[in-house]
Amino acid sequence: MSIQEIKQNLTLATVLNYYSLKPDKNLRLNCPFHEDKTPSLQVYYKTHTSYCFSSNCKTHGKSLDVIDFVMHKENSTKAEAIKKCIEIAGNIR
Repeated sequence: MSIQEIKQNLTLATVLNYYSLKPDKNLRLNCPFHEDKTPSLQVYYKTHTSYCFSSNCKTHGKSLDVIDFVMHKENSTKAEAIKKCIEIAGNIR
């Protein structure tokens, strides 16, 4: 599965569900990449991206696609995250 195929077939909703993360009604959640007392990670389902608005976050200033999200969640390399995304995508077929 290519990177393009991953991005076409693996939704951010699926990734969030895989990690048992549930956004609130405003599509925000406590950022899983740093200590977060109030929801600072915004989820964008239309583009399958997310963005943390906290300056304490290592991802601050970067829009995360599904591969980037998995990479940061797993604290892995991009190559390892791609393999994990293929695994997650394989579980939904």
